[in-house]
Amino acid sequence: MKIRSVNAAPTLCAVIFLLLLGSELVDPSTLGSTNPYLTVIIFELLIFAMPALFFCRLRGGGYSSAIRFRLFEPGSIPFILISTITLILSTCTIKLWINSALHYTPETGLIYHVFTPSAGYGDSVIFACLSFALFPAITEELVFRGIMLAEYEDCGVAAAVVLSSVLFTMLHFDLTLIPVYFISGVILAMTAYACRSVLASMVVHTANNIFTLFFEDYIWNSILQPRNIVIFSFLVTALTILSFALLFGEAGRLYKSYGVYNADSSYVRPKEKRTPAVYAVMTIPFAACLLIYILAVLL
Repeated sequence: MKIRSVNAAPTLCAVIFLLLLGSELVDPSTLGSTNPYLTVIIFELLIFAMPALFFCRLRGGGYSSAIRFRLFEPGSIPFILISTITLILSTCTIKLWINSALHYTPETGLIYHVFTPSAGYGDSVIFACLSFALFPAITEELVFRGIMLAEYEDCGVAAAVVLSSVLFTMLHFDLTLIPVYFISGVILAMTAYACRSVLASMVVHTANNIFTLFFEDYIWNSILQPRNIVIFSFLVTALTILSFALLFGEAGRLYKSYGVYNADSSYVRPKEKRTPAVYAVMTIPFAACLLIYILAVLL
């Protein structure tokens, strides 16, 4: 018997959560690699890619269409660019206000982790982009903007966006940055829907990861100074609001173009009976995900 989507989706997430937590107990040397970047890629494939591909296999043929694993149209490129800017600005804005509220400074510590290249690897920037930007974006988007959206669409598009974003937030096991990961999940889900392609959200996610790895440190060291904090807070917040306005405007243009060219812009697969969204958060697998998250952040 086919497992209902509201049970299947959080079950996959619970497995990934446990694998991710379990990876912290594994000695990287047991993987047979002395390259730390290659080790990260191996873990990404084992923790995210393999369970996701196994899940897709169980769902049967044609599932790649359900998760929108296809190229995006050239007309989607402006939306992708605006989405990338919006994601970067919105996460910076939220981090800025959190840093201000918690009185963090460059001297006392920040709420994010800055990339430091491993010694002995001349091409560390390339390795870093692959292991900390590209592969995480591909694997996480496959799970959360591919599979999770497709599974939760039985509850409606809005529920799919919210639930996938909630699970994506849990994945990071961080109480302080909950707003950052949630809004990131929403923007990436919007990208996958508006562009009708999970590859589009992978591009946006990768670009944001690269920004976080290599540029965020310089920006925060400038912003989090007493003489700069007020003006930068106003400026970044204003730019974030403007970027969201542009994002929604560009989404409207895309949807209008779908109508002009009679393109398929439907998202919810036909069902005789829709599943109420409230049922999705009352399942045992979803409760298991929540329990794993709570225990991980508290212990």
